[in-house]
Amino acid sequence: MLCHTRELGGGVVLHTVETNKFKTDCISVNFVMPLERETVTRVALLRGLLLRGSEGYPTFEKLSARTDELYGADVSIETSAFGNLLVLSVTAVSLAGRYSVDGTDIIGGVCDLLRRICFFPVTENGGFSPEYTQSEKLRLKDEIEAKINDKGEYAGRRLGEIMYGDGYGGISKLGYAEDLDGITATGAYLFYRGLVSRCPVHVYTVGGMTAEEAEYRVTTIFDGVERDCDGDIHAIRGHKRGVSVKRVAEEMDVKQGKLAIGYRTSAVLSDGRDYASMLVANEIFGSSPVSKLFMHVREELNLCYHCGSAYRAVNGAVTVAAGIDCTKLSIVLEAIEEMLGEVQRGDFDDGELEIAKKSIVSGVRAGFDSARYIISFFIARELCGISDTPEALVARILDVSRDDVCRAARELSLDTVYFLCNDKKAAEEQL
Repeated sequence: MLCHTRELGGGVVLHTVETNKFKTDCISVNFVMPLERETVTRVALLRGLLLRGSEGYPTFEKLSARTDELYGADVSIETSAFGNLLVLSVTAVSLAGRYSVDGTDIIGGVCDLLRRICFFPVTENGGFSPEYTQSEKLRLKDEIEAKINDKGEYAGRRLGEIMYGDGYGGISKLGYAEDLDGITATGAYLFYRGLVSRCPVHVYTVGGMTAEEAEYRVTTIFDGVERDCDGDIHAIRGHKRGVSVKRVAEEMDVKQGKLAIGYRTSAVLSDGRDYASMLVANEIFGSSPVSKLFMHVREELNLCYHCGSAYRAVNGAVTVAAGIDCTKLSIVLEAIEEMLGEVQRGDFDDGELEIAKKSIVSGVRAGFDSARYIISFFIARELCGISDTPEALVARILDVSRDDVCRAARELSLDTVYFLCNDKKAAEEQL
C-alpha cells in the first residue's frame, strides 16, 4: 500500500492512499503544532467548538442535517500526540461517490463542509460564541476529570509527568482543568485563527480517489483561506535517559494499587530495524495474552489483577501497567524484572517468538481494514521523517531473530517506578 505525497503550497501537503477496498472515502485535515503545556488545553477545547457551527450551518443541528444529506457522512475532531508534536485532526468519512444513487456529489459536499468547519466557524462579536465556549469548557472539564477518576489512567499520566518532567512526554493532550477558567470566547478564537493560519497542514485521503482527483478536491478546502506557514516540523527522536531511577509513591483512597513503570530505549519509530525488534520484544514481554507478564506474573503467580506493557515508539519508551494488592509491591516488582531478564537472555522458545511475530503482523494487517488506522500509520511516519509501507514493516517483523529480540530488550533501561496506593509509607519501604 503506497502513499503518494505532493506539496500544495502554503504549508499544505497532500497524502493520497488510493484503494478500492472500502465503500467509503476518508479525508483528514491535520494541523501540526508543538506539544506545549501552555497551549494544549486551548487546542483540546477546539475539538468541540469547531463542531458547534460554521458559516452556512450556524448550529450543531444544521451541521448534522448537512451530513445526513451527504449520505450520513461522519465528521469528527480529535487530538493526537506524536512525541513533541500535537496534531488537531478534522476527519470526514463518507460513502464513496460511486455509490451515490441520486447523483449527489458526496466528496464535493464533504470538502465544502470541511472548509467551513476548519476555517469559517460561527462567531459572535469577534470571537467564538460565549454560550458555546462556556458549554465546551464544562464538557472538556468533565472529560479531564473522568480520566483522573480512572485510577489506571491517572497512574499512567503521573508516570509520564514524573518520567519526563517538563518535557513533552509528560503533557496531557486533553489539557488541564485549571487552565479553562482563563480561556475566553475571544481569546479562544484569536488562538484558533493563529493556529489554522500558521501551522503546517497534512491532508490525507484514503479511498477510490486518484492523486490527481484528490488534489483537485482538497484544494477546494483551502479556497479563500489565508495561510502564513513558512515550513514543516518533525518529531524529536525520543528522550535522553535519566541519571538515576525515580521511585515515587502517592497515597489515595484506593482499594487496588496502581503500578506504572517506565523504561527508556534508544529504539524509536524512525529506526526501522530496531523498531521492529522492539515490537517483538515487547510482545513477548507483556503486550499479549501469552506474554511473560500475563502468563507468569498474573496467571501463574496470581500477583496482579491485570499486568501488561506498551511500547511508546515515538517517545522511545516501554511502560508497564499493573493493578495489584498494595502489600505485594516488592514481590511484583521483582517478578516483572525477572520476566524482563528472561527476554533479555533469550529464555523463550521458538514457538513464543513465532506467536509474537504473527500476532503483531495480524494486528497490522487487521488495522489496514480501517481508513483511520491507515492515516495514523502514515502520519506517524511522516512526522518522524521516514518513508515506510505496511508491507515493509511486516517483512521486517517476520525477519526479527532471537538475537534481535534480546538485543532490543537489553536496550531497556529502568527510568521511573510510580505506585498509587492507600499507604504511602508502607509502599516507600517496598520501592
